[in-house]
Amino acid sequence: GAMDVMRDNMRNMAERDSQLHDLEGKSTSLHSVSGAFSQQATRLRKEQQWQRCRTYLVSAAIVLGLVWLIVLYFMKGHRKQFALTSAAALTFLVPIARCIIRRWKGDESSELLGPGSAHGQDMPLD
Repeated sequence: GAMDVMRDNMRNMAERDSQLHDLEGKSTSLHSVSGAFSQQATRLRKEQQWQRCRTYLVSAAIVLGLVWLIVLYFMKGHRKQFALTSAAALTFLVPIARCIIRRWKGDESSELLGPGSAHGQDMPLD
């Protein structure tokens, strides 16, 4: 009678509670996995951007080096002055380029840490 219905209701309620807890655990797990995937995708995208940038920089350096050699060849009477001027320009440009590259790569690492990283809450994935 009424006691059997009540027992069935209690059993169903316990099963539903168990299923809800299981679903909550799976949801939390999925949230963690999706966050890790997002961080890894961001890191991979930044690494690919850096590889492309590095390729462009190397290509530009080769082209500039060839242009410099051609100009040097045609500067017959002023080669020493041209070489000294080029060396002086490089002493200023190389540190500036290194600073820009460090700053760009530094921005990359700070974006990988996640929203709570400034407070030490999140850890970057390797």
